[in-house]
Amino acid sequence: MIILILHGIQSGAGAHWQQWLYDNLTSDGYKVIMPNLPDANRPDRKTWLKTVQEIIRNIASPDLVIVAHSLSVTTSLDLAEQIPIKALISISGFADNYGIQLNSYFLGEKNIDFDEVNKNIKQSFVIYGDDDPYVPQEALMSLADNLKVKPEIIHNGGHLNTDSGYKTFPRLLKIIKKEIR
Repeated sequence: MIILILHGIQSGAGAHWQQWLYDNLTSDGYKVIMPNLPDANRPDRKTWLKTVQEIIRNIASPDLVIVAHSLSVTTSLDLAEQIPIKALISISGFADNYGIQLNSYFLGEKNIDFDEVNKNIKQSFVIYGDDDPYVPQEALMSLADNLKVKPEIIHNGGHLNTDSGYKTFPRLLKIIKKEIR
């Protein structure tokens, strides 16, 4: 199993809980990749997808577990339309264009083909806060519905980032170590 940790918009590798997760997984012998995606303040959807494709080009995709935060979940779904992956863990992720100027240009480029995504992802996990200040609950729930999974909703979790107290994320580590088959 190879774990790919992807950051969201206006962020970078190691932000929030991501460095903590990386350190814990690598110390336990997992192979983990945690890249900086280009132009994180105003990302291009095709460029993010091409970057991820290039990063994983020598990895057997059925062994790939993607842990994605926020906007990078959309990139993960774009990838999963094309190739099989072992698991996707969405943290505060979404695929619907819910109309916020910050990322609607990115989301409005295309709709996700969830029939293809669901054929290609062996396991999906959707985790989000019940009080996310950036993403409407409907958009967060829509992703879980489209992936056909029951979401894990964290009370007072916010956007599950440093601002909401998430410098560590033990639940996420447990999912990777114990629940991915």
